Amino acid sequence: MRLAGAAAMAAALAACAQTVPRPTPITQAPTLAPNAPTRPDDGVLRVGLLLPLSGGSASLGEAMQRAAQMAVFDTGTQVELLPRDTGDNPATAGEAARSVIAQGADIILGPLFSKSVSPVAQQARSAGINVVAFSTDTAQAGGNVFLMSFLPQQAIDRIVGYGASQGMRRFALLAPRSAYGQIVSRALTEAAVKYNVEAPVIELYDSKLSDPTELQQKLQATQVDAVIVADVGNRLSVVAPMLGYSGITAKLMGTGQWDDPQVNRQSYLAGAWYAAPDPSRRADFESRYAQQFGGPPPRLATLAYDAVALTASLASQPASGNPFNATALQDPNGFVGIDGIFRFGPNGLVQRGLAVLEAQPTGPTVVESAPDSFSGAAF
Repeated sequence: MRLAGAAAMAAALAACAQTVPRPTPITQAPTLAPNAPTRPDDGVLRVGLLLPLSGGSASLGEAMQRAAQMAVFDTGTQVELLPRDTGDNPATAGEAARSVIAQGADIILGPLFSKSVSPVAQQARSAGINVVAFSTDTAQAGGNVFLMSFLPQQAIDRIVGYGASQGMRRFALLAPRSAYGQIVSRALTEAAVKYNVEAPVIELYDSKLSDPTELQQKLQATQVDAVIVADVGNRLSVVAPMLGYSGITAKLMGTGQWDDPQVNRQSYLAGAWYAAPDPSRRADFESRYAQQFGGPPPRLATLAYDAVALTASLASQPASGNPFNATALQDPNGFVGIDGIFRFGPNGLVQRGLAVLEAQPTGPTVVESAPDSFSGAAF
């Protein structure tokens, strides 16, 4: 499904959920702790929005808040947005959660940082409401926590699946020796089993890597069809170009980290593949954001937009009690947002339909389109 613009996205969100019968809503509200605040019974649906509006990530938090406010305007929703600052501190995030709950929040969107999810979830659990967080830490998902983020595991699965469909049988991974490197290593190993290809070659390097000679020699001693470089920044500019000048003919691939114009338009990545949402879907949003605020939005701004549009969609549906209950959030038919189709699994993790893109200096091109529905999709 292609959308005419960002304003049409909310309609598509609702339409996607309305094309089939809705799941049976939860008719009994969650049991509240004895000291849980009583939400006002005035018919107004309130949405807490917890973002870092101070501290080192304040500019990102402010941009996400702007995107959320754009979604309120675009959807014409009657929900009341309750923004609060989490700063960089989990304790501050917990206080922010308490504040919006005291004001009657029916759901909480955010926080952004992994370390802040637990204190927010605890407060929300006591109040009997759900949390849609923007963290990528999958260990935080489950219970009343749903992660609406871009998970590296799904990008690895998508690119390996596509590569396997093109006849590729053995993949190599180059990644920093870090928590992120461990995550993508496990994801590649699992994807290799899933798509019945050979066990991958995995090389983790020091975070201060400046000389790729050792990596080059190791790769030259292997026979692989594709090399996934799970990195960005200076290390990417060191590692990725070596494949070309070392005579390694394997296909260069990347992760969702490359879904940024400052990354994917680098000349040394030309022709490389990576998995991410189709950028054409968010072009209208990015254009309008730039016009209103004087510059392009950061990549994560669409998460806040889609999260608010999701609440607008659910608020418009007939429901008994809180329309943001787990059954509604886990609609198996999913929703359509600026970043394409998405839904939440029983484990609280988001499932996204991703495209396969080819990096080019003029901007990425679509190699294989993202699915437009979850019908028949395997996750």
